Amino acid sequence: MMPSNKKKSIAILGGSGFIGKNLVGFLAKQNAYINVLTTNKINTRTLWTIPNVKIFQYQNNVESIKKAIENTELVINLVGILHSKPGNPWGKEFDDAHVKLLKNLVDASNKEKIKKIIHISALGVSKSAPSEYLRSKYAGECILQSFSGQIYLLRPSVVFGSGDSFLNLFAKLQRYSPIMPLAYTKAKFQPIYVQDLIEIIWYCIQRNDGHKETIFECVGPEVFTLYEIVKFAGIYSGYKAMVIPLPKFLGWLQAFTLEKIPGETLMSRDNLRSLTVPSVASEEKNLVFNLTNPTSIHKVAPKFLKKK
Repeated sequence: MMPSNKKKSIAILGGSGFIGKNLVGFLAKQNAYINVLTTNKINTRTLWTIPNVKIFQYQNNVESIKKAIENTELVINLVGILHSKPGNPWGKEFDDAHVKLLKNLVDASNKEKIKKIIHISALGVSKSAPSEYLRSKYAGECILQSFSGQIYLLRPSVVFGSGDSFLNLFAKLQRYSPIMPLAYTKAKFQPIYVQDLIEIIWYCIQRNDGHKETIFECVGPEVFTLYEIVKFAGIYSGYKAMVIPLPKFLGWLQAFTLEKIPGETLMSRDNLRSLTVPSVASEEKNLVFNLTNPTSIHKVAPKFLKKK
């Protein structure tokens, strides 16, 4: 079915994050009406002046979400966190963001008769995945099956671009230290540029083929090891440090220590468990979204990482 020229009315959860801000900017240029749901309105201040954008500070319950998605035809869920206190089967923070939120979102969307949910998950999710992060993200995917409309599950590798917390983090760390001790340096990624991911989301917004569920793996054109990615971040930022691969036991000790340091968590033991699962496209080639001209790290990273 051909896409409609009618203006889209879209609700976005997680619109204040890196992907969200880029997506809202893109959708505004498409003249869409956008409801941005956030748990902290101040985090969306860069979006306040964009035309046809409404900001809703919501709570993680059905009624609050239902009110925020009223009069929209589709919902995009970008919410995801990388760190949580440990728990069984996963920590509370993972449960709130990846499981309970999905349950409340589905219930609210069914009540509002939302036509479509586009959900950003992750490569490597499964019921038996080694990390709480990947298992809780999979649990969220399963909850989506009770949604009455169309479901689009997007499973990206790590997403990069200006303002990301991936390449920019590694560049920043190398700026302040000439030595970078790092565990699991052979972990594999197939990074996707944020604008390429937005291209896939836009395709899903426009698509209406009647299928109940569609899954896309979202990856870039190249596979890199963590070691290579950290080296690129140093070279392109102008703050090249010496990357020293750590033995596993020292890597776990490093992650445990970083978990206990007050402030924002840079690395956790659960992150290391996630690194044992390659974040690359699977052998099921039909699942991989075929980007016409996927963007290489080498094309754009030198521009947004360049030393200022």
